[in-house]
Amino acid sequence: MTTTGNVERMGAWAELYLILHHVHPTRFKLRHPSMKPVIFLLFTCFFSSVALADDLDPRTTPSHYFAGFFGKSQIIFGSEDGRFGGGVSYAFGKPEKRFQMGEIPAQLVYEGYVDHTQSDGGSGFPANSTFAVGGLAYARWRWQVDKFGNGVYYDLGWGLQAASEVTLDLESTVNSTPVMDFGGVYREGHREYMIGLRYLHISNAGIVRPNYGQNEVFLTIGCRY
Repeated sequence: MTTTGNVERMGAWAELYLILHHVHPTRFKLRHPSMKPVIFLLFTCFFSSVALADDLDPRTTPSHYFAGFFGKSQIIFGSEDGRFGGGVSYAFGKPEKRFQMGEIPAQLVYEGYVDHTQSDGGSGFPANSTFAVGGLAYARWRWQVDKFGNGVYYDLGWGLQAASEVTLDLESTVNSTPVMDFGGVYREGHREYMIGLRYLHISNAGIVRPNYGQNEVFLTIGCRY
Protein backbone atom coordinates (compact mmCIF):
# COMPACT_ATOMS: atom_id res chain seq x y z
CA MET A 1 0.00 0.00 0.00
CA THR A 2 1.38 3.46 -0.92
CA THR A 3 1.98 6.41 1.38
CA THR A 4 -0.86 8.33 -0.30
CA GLY A 5 -3.23 5.46 0.34
CA ASN A 6 -2.28 5.35 4.02
CA VAL A 7 -2.73 9.10 4.43
CA GLU A 8 -6.15 9.00 2.81
CA ARG A 9 -7.18 6.04 4.93
CA MET A 10 -6.06 7.67 8.20
CA GLY A 11 -7.64 10.95 7.17
CA ALA A 12 -10.96 9.18 6.74
CA TRP A 13 -10.61 7.57 10.20
CA ALA A 14 -9.78 10.95 11.77
CA GLU A 15 -12.83 12.53 10.17
CA LEU A 16 -15.05 9.69 11.36
CA TYR A 17 -13.67 10.10 14.89
CA LEU A 18 -14.56 13.80 14.94
CA ILE A 19 -18.06 13.16 13.61
CA LEU A 20 -18.73 10.48 16.21
CA HIS A 21 -17.62 12.91 18.91
CA HIS A 22 -19.99 15.58 17.57
CA VAL A 23 -17.22 17.82 16.25
CA HIS A 24 -17.46 18.83 12.62
CA PRO A 25 -14.04 18.48 10.92
CA THR A 26 -14.11 22.06 9.59
CA ARG A 27 -14.70 23.41 13.11
CA PHE A 28 -11.99 21.39 14.82
CA LYS A 29 -9.28 23.63 16.34
CA LEU A 30 -6.36 22.95 18.65
CA ARG A 31 -6.91 24.74 21.95
CA HIS A 32 -3.22 25.46 22.52
CA PRO A 33 -0.84 26.57 19.74
CA SER A 34 2.08 24.69 21.27
CA MET A 35 0.25 21.40 20.60
CA LYS A 36 0.34 21.88 16.82
CA PRO A 37 3.95 20.76 16.23
CA VAL A 38 3.46 17.82 18.64
CA ILE A 39 0.36 16.63 16.81
CA PHE A 40 2.07 17.16 13.45
CA LEU A 41 5.09 15.12 14.60
CA LEU A 42 2.92 12.29 15.91
CA PHE A 43 0.90 12.10 12.70
CA THR A 44 4.06 12.26 10.57
CA CYS A 45 5.68 9.42 12.52
CA PHE A 46 2.50 7.37 12.34
CA PHE A 47 2.06 7.83 8.60
CA SER A 48 5.75 7.13 7.98
CA SER A 49 5.75 3.96 10.04
CA VAL A 50 2.62 2.65 8.35
CA ALA A 51 3.97 3.41 4.88
CA LEU A 52 7.37 1.92 5.71
CA ALA A 53 5.84 -1.26 7.10
CA ASP A 54 3.60 -1.66 4.06
CA ASP A 55 6.27 -0.91 1.45
CA LEU A 56 9.16 -3.02 2.78
CA ASP A 57 9.65 -6.55 1.49
CA PRO A 58 8.89 -8.73 4.55
CA ARG A 59 11.15 -11.45 3.18
CA THR A 60 14.22 -9.27 3.70
CA THR A 61 13.39 -7.61 7.03
CA PRO A 62 13.48 -8.93 10.62
CA SER A 63 10.25 -10.76 11.43
CA HIS A 64 8.27 -12.01 14.42
CA TYR A 65 6.06 -15.06 14.01
CA PHE A 66 3.34 -16.47 16.25
CA ALA A 67 1.54 -19.73 15.43
CA GLY A 68 -0.66 -22.48 16.72
CA PHE A 69 -0.47 -26.07 15.52
CA PHE A 70 -2.42 -29.31 15.79
CA GLY A 71 -1.80 -32.77 14.37
CA LYS A 72 -0.96 -36.41 14.84
CA SER A 73 1.99 -38.78 14.80
CA GLN A 74 2.08 -40.94 11.69
CA ILE A 75 2.59 -44.70 11.92
CA ILE A 76 5.53 -44.74 9.48
CA PHE A 77 9.28 -45.45 9.52
CA GLY A 78 8.96 -47.80 12.50
CA SER A 79 6.76 -45.57 14.68
CA GLU A 80 3.98 -47.31 16.63
CA ASP A 81 2.48 -44.57 18.82
CA GLY A 82 -0.36 -42.64 17.15
CA ARG A 83 -0.18 -39.56 19.37
CA PHE A 84 -2.31 -36.48 18.76
CA GLY A 85 -2.23 -32.94 20.14
CA GLY A 86 -0.94 -29.47 19.49
CA GLY A 87 0.72 -26.36 20.85
CA VAL A 88 1.85 -22.79 20.26
CA SER A 89 5.11 -21.26 19.05
CA TYR A 90 6.95 -17.96 18.79
CA ALA A 91 9.78 -17.34 16.32
CA PHE A 92 12.13 -14.58 15.26
CA GLY A 93 13.63 -14.47 11.78
CA LYS A 94 16.36 -12.33 10.25
CA PRO A 95 17.66 -12.11 6.67
CA GLU A 96 20.46 -14.57 5.91
CA LYS A 97 22.23 -14.08 2.58
CA ARG A 98 24.20 -17.32 2.93
CA PHE A 99 20.96 -19.30 2.52
CA GLN A 100 19.68 -17.31 -0.46
CA MET A 101 18.84 -19.42 -3.51
CA GLY A 102 19.37 -17.35 -6.65
CA GLU A 103 16.95 -14.42 -6.39
CA ILE A 104 14.91 -16.08 -3.65
CA PRO A 105 15.71 -14.42 -0.29
CA ALA A 106 16.05 -16.43 2.89
CA GLN A 107 15.74 -15.94 6.62
CA LEU A 108 17.39 -17.71 9.54
CA VAL A 109 14.55 -18.38 11.98
CA TYR A 110 14.82 -19.26 15.67
CA GLU A 111 11.67 -20.78 17.19
CA GLY A 112 10.54 -21.87 20.61
CA TYR A 113 7.40 -23.91 21.22
CA VAL A 114 5.40 -25.84 23.79
CA ASP A 115 3.07 -28.71 23.00
CA HIS A 116 0.84 -31.27 24.63
CA THR A 117 0.17 -34.68 23.10
CA GLN A 118 -1.67 -37.77 24.25
CA SER A 119 -1.96 -41.40 23.25
CA ASP A 120 -4.37 -44.26 23.75
CA GLY A 121 -1.36 -46.50 24.36
CA GLY A 122 -0.51 -49.81 22.70
CA SER A 123 1.92 -52.72 22.68
CA GLY A 124 1.59 -53.01 26.45
CA PHE A 125 2.16 -49.26 26.98
CA PRO A 126 -0.67 -47.52 28.92
CA ALA A 127 -2.58 -44.46 27.73
CA ASN A 128 -0.63 -41.32 28.54
CA SER A 129 -0.13 -37.62 27.88
CA THR A 130 3.03 -35.53 27.76
CA PHE A 131 4.11 -31.91 27.71
CA ALA A 132 7.17 -30.87 25.75
CA VAL A 133 9.21 -27.74 25.12
CA GLY A 134 11.49 -27.36 22.14
CA GLY A 135 13.72 -25.08 20.16
CA LEU A 136 14.28 -24.99 16.41
CA ALA A 137 16.64 -23.22 14.02
CA TYR A 138 15.77 -23.32 10.33
CA ALA A 139 16.16 -21.61 7.01
CA ARG A 140 13.02 -20.10 5.52
CA TRP A 141 12.66 -19.46 1.80
CA ARG A 142 9.73 -17.51 0.36
CA TRP A 143 8.41 -17.07 -3.16
CA GLN A 144 5.94 -14.33 -4.06
CA VAL A 145 3.21 -15.45 -6.46
CA ASP A 146 1.47 -12.12 -7.14
CA LYS A 147 1.93 -8.36 -6.89
CA PHE A 148 0.06 -8.19 -3.57
CA GLY A 149 2.78 -10.06 -1.68
CA ASN A 150 1.00 -13.41 -1.37
CA GLY A 151 3.22 -16.43 -1.80
CA VAL A 152 4.53 -19.72 -0.47
CA TYR A 153 7.22 -20.63 2.05
CA TYR A 154 9.49 -23.61 2.70
CA ASP A 155 11.48 -24.31 5.89
CA LEU A 156 14.26 -26.78 6.61
CA GLY A 157 16.10 -27.10 9.90
CA TRP A 158 16.82 -28.91 13.15
CA GLY A 159 16.27 -28.60 16.87
CA LEU A 160 15.99 -30.19 20.31
CA GLN A 161 13.00 -31.17 22.43
CA ALA A 162 12.57 -32.06 26.10
CA ALA A 163 9.45 -34.03 27.11
CA SER A 164 7.89 -34.66 30.50
CA GLU A 165 8.13 -38.46 30.18
CA VAL A 166 9.13 -41.30 27.88
CA THR A 167 6.59 -42.82 25.48
CA LEU A 168 6.18 -45.95 23.39
CA ASP A 169 8.25 -44.52 20.52
CA LEU A 170 10.63 -42.36 22.56
CA GLU A 171 12.82 -44.02 25.19
CA SER A 172 14.50 -40.70 26.01
CA THR A 173 12.94 -37.47 27.25
CA VAL A 174 15.51 -35.39 25.31
CA ASN A 175 15.49 -35.81 21.54
CA SER A 176 16.63 -34.19 18.31
CA THR A 177 14.01 -32.77 15.96
CA PRO A 178 14.70 -32.31 12.24
CA VAL A 179 11.88 -30.18 10.80
CA MET A 180 10.38 -29.33 7.41
CA ASP A 181 7.53 -26.89 6.68
CA PHE A 182 5.59 -25.89 3.59
CA GLY A 183 2.67 -23.49 3.25
CA GLY A 184 1.09 -20.31 1.94
CA VAL A 185 1.45 -16.64 2.91
CA TYR A 186 -1.45 -14.20 2.64
CA ARG A 187 -0.63 -10.52 3.07
CA GLU A 188 -2.90 -7.80 4.44
CA GLY A 189 -1.16 -4.45 4.87
CA HIS A 190 2.01 -4.91 6.90
CA ARG A 191 0.73 -8.13 8.49
CA GLU A 192 0.88 -11.58 6.96
CA TYR A 193 -1.10 -14.71 7.73
CA MET A 194 0.45 -18.13 7.20
CA ILE A 195 -1.07 -21.59 6.94
CA GLY A 196 0.87 -24.74 6.20
CA LEU A 197 2.00 -28.23 7.14
CA ARG A 198 4.90 -29.18 9.41
CA TYR A 199 6.75 -32.50 9.48
CA LEU A 200 8.66 -32.96 12.74
CA HIS A 201 10.79 -36.06 13.28
CA ILE A 202 11.59 -36.77 16.93
CA SER A 203 14.27 -39.29 17.95
CA ASN A 204 17.39 -39.66 20.10
CA ALA A 205 19.72 -40.64 17.22
CA GLY A 206 20.14 -44.14 18.64
CA ILE A 207 21.66 -43.00 21.94
CA VAL A 208 18.95 -44.87 23.84
CA ARG A 209 17.43 -48.02 22.31
CA PRO A 210 15.00 -49.01 21.02
CA ASN A 211 14.75 -45.74 19.09
CA TYR A 212 11.54 -45.99 17.06
CA GLY A 213 11.10 -42.23 16.85
CA GLN A 214 7.97 -40.21 16.20
CA ASN A 215 6.93 -38.62 12.92
CA GLU A 216 4.49 -35.81 13.63
CA VAL A 217 2.52 -33.94 10.98
CA PHE A 218 0.93 -30.67 12.12
CA LEU A 219 -1.40 -28.15 10.56
CA THR A 220 0.06 -24.73 11.45
CA ILE A 221 -1.80 -21.41 11.43
CA GLY A 222 -0.06 -18.18 12.35
CA CYS A 223 0.87 -14.64 11.52
CA ARG A 224 3.93 -12.50 10.91
CA TYR A 225 4.03 -9.05 12.51
